Amino acid sequence: MPRTILSENSKCGCSINLPIRGHCTPTKNCSRCCYARMGHTALPVSKAKQTWVSNYLQSGNDHSRLILEAKAHTSVRLCGTGDLLQSHIPALFELAETCKTTQFWGMTRKINIATQVNGQFPNLHLLVSVDASSPKSVWNYQGALCWGPRLPADVIPVDDRIKVVFPYHAHGRVIQAVPKHPKDCQAVWHNISGCLECGRCWNW
Repeated sequence: MPRTILSENSKCGCSINLPIRGHCTPTKNCSRCCYARMGHTALPVSKAKQTWVSNYLQSGNDHSRLILEAKAHTSVRLCGTGDLLQSHIPALFELAETCKTTQFWGMTRKINIATQVNGQFPNLHLLVSVDASSPKSVWNYQGALCWGPRLPADVIPVDDRIKVVFPYHAHGRVIQAVPKHPKDCQAVWHNISGCLECGRCWNW
């Protein structure tokens, strides 16, 4: 059992980190640029915690410990690494209902999960991630989107559904040759201290 369920994150504050294997449905660009495969999140001890957290979130488990941790934060990013499973949804609803002053937010490649989650609680939001290698069918989704990773040659569509853009970054820095875009995450560029100073990922 890990010392804490939430993981610390210098940009987001804290996050629920999940495994890549068996959870993610990456696009070609997502797989190529995956930050969860590098640094401390890729260490064996981190992977073991991610697996433990995923199992813990399964329906039927006692989530009181996570609820206690989440209540101490203004916001909690969902799937800071990895992606959500269908079996995690009841736990998300329990968190949102119990921790009413905490914003739970994140990104997912799974439209079916975003469709089930969004609109259920005012403090629970999931953006659907798209990028230049996403299948055309993803654009049939009418909910809120985010674009990432944004590679140097990417052309971002003019689309009100896209709330935020994440330039390709690694080890805390935007990759050289990636130009700025008006919808870029300002925390990635270090123009603000972190997600709490912005809130664009959940204020939509």
